[in-house]
Amino acid sequence: MNMSKMPKRIVTCLLCLITWFPETELNAAEIQASHLLPESIVGFVAIDSPKSLLGTVLDHPLNARIQGLDVFKKATMSEGYRSFLTGRKFFELQIGKDWRPAIEDLTSQGIYGGFDRATEGGVLLVRAKDETTMENFRVKILELTRLSGGAAAKPDDYRDLPIYKLDKGGAVVVREWLILTNNAELGKGVIDRLLDQSTNEPIADVAGTLSSNARFKSAEAARKKESHNWAFVDLQAIRDAGAAKKLFEGKAENPLAELLIGGIQSTLQHSPYVAANLVVASTGLKLEFATPYQADWIPEERAYYFGPENSGTAPVLPGVPETLLTLGTYRNVSEMWMRAGDLFNEQTNDKLAEADSGLSTIFAGRDFGEEILGSFESQIGIIVTRQSFAGATTIPAIKLPAFAMVLKLRDPETMRSELRRTFQSAIGFFNIVGAQNGQPQLEMDMQKVGDVDLITSRYLATKKDKDSTSAPILFNFSPSAGFNGDQFVLASTADLAQQLSVAPHFGLHPTANTCVAFDAGVAVSALDDNREQLISQNMLSEGNSREEAEAAIGLLLEILGCFKGAGLNLDRSPGQLALRINLELNEVR
Repeated sequence: MNMSKMPKRIVTCLLCLITWFPETELNAAEIQASHLLPESIVGFVAIDSPKSLLGTVLDHPLNARIQGLDVFKKATMSEGYRSFLTGRKFFELQIGKDWRPAIEDLTSQGIYGGFDRATEGGVLLVRAKDETTMENFRVKILELTRLSGGAAAKPDDYRDLPIYKLDKGGAVVVREWLILTNNAELGKGVIDRLLDQSTNEPIADVAGTLSSNARFKSAEAARKKESHNWAFVDLQAIRDAGAAKKLFEGKAENPLAELLIGGIQSTLQHSPYVAANLVVASTGLKLEFATPYQADWIPEERAYYFGPENSGTAPVLPGVPETLLTLGTYRNVSEMWMRAGDLFNEQTNDKLAEADSGLSTIFAGRDFGEEILGSFESQIGIIVTRQSFAGATTIPAIKLPAFAMVLKLRDPETMRSELRRTFQSAIGFFNIVGAQNGQPQLEMDMQKVGDVDLITSRYLATKKDKDSTSAPILFNFSPSAGFNGDQFVLASTADLAQQLSVAPHFGLHPTANTCVAFDAGVAVSALDDNREQLISQNMLSEGNSREEAEAAIGLLLEILGCFKGAGLNLDRSPGQLALRINLELNEVR
């Protein structure tokens, strides 16, 4: 190992570490990072909650479990890891204490980063426990880095402070602050503000700094107290600068993107800022992106997204065992389809017009956008489940999850018969295409149980596939439809269509426009159903031995098994639009 490069490697390693481990209590009477950064900052990140974050990550039982894995133990034997340990030990010897308390002291009062629109530069501020701690870092690390670099590493001077040269920019220590930047003008401005601030008087908003930015102040006032990390993006400044034009131009690239982000995109075209809050706990993490919101920001052509008076909410969906993924959302797809001319470019509209013509033919001349899509309510549900092949005589080699769409009919009496005929025609079409490709045929069946009507289909197994456990992948499917009152279910399998048609409903989130729930435990079971295929694929694609492939797949399942699940909610409340993401961990003993 080249010891002459050790100090620079230590600095690089240290900067990676300190961006994760901060701590402080905010005090308006003290100098804050926002008093030091220019008003032209368009992106700001604050990490100001201390040892708790470091402790949550490193002291979590999951960390011990990961370190007990064979793959981790193997990684500790690598040359790269040994070099890391050598560098860490060298850092500890120089600083005079173990790396963890050293990092805690060095970042005790927070880490802050910003991107400046005026200079197109970035800056990182690290605030130590006290001046002594930071001075020790300067002498033991930055000076050592300079000395190891020879004459070319001689620091520049600014206001009697040595500016240490790094690979991409420079670093300087001012009292308990470490300032790193890739732009000299930006760095000098921060130094000037810090040196010119009085430490004996309460600090108020400083003219010309981020603290005086009205949009920043508004976002900071709404910051969640429990968040470990907080970020701010000045959307108004970015729009004024003409940057990120594609994000603000108003049109999505395709119908799927429009359905996913259309309303969000319209909001971002007007919103002054977006803020993010991250909360990390032993049970998982919660991430929220929030932005101001006004109903009149949504144009008429995108009224389909949030609904009349912006009151559209996700549906209450049926619950069935072994559910892997549930998605519920409000989207008036009929209205979006009919306003396509205002939403998409000419090329996309040509494709939609062609599709509209073909679909109208399938539905016996009915207008697809207005009469067919318009016959469904705007609440849409998608459910994905682990598929069971218990009792099946033909089992596919690759076992795919079953999936279904759950909709409500506006006029059940009329649309039931229409959808029934269309579904039967579709099965006939699949059989014609399948026969041309030498595939098995679908056999249809119709059942009525109480108020539930089912139209099911199943592939007829050939002599070769009957009683097989390695049948073709198409035996995962038995396309079926179910009707129960005003509910319509279109499913990939007959079993799922029947389950959903009679299952009780449950609410995911009564006020959410869109909500997603993912069950990691079911995902592990679904992957384990295909363990042999995954091992074989790993051997073929990676060139691993069977033992290595088994270890790799086992590791994947073990890591996924550490998680309980995840969720996503798009919530609209008075004055705010928020996207909330949560990740839950399993309890580790």
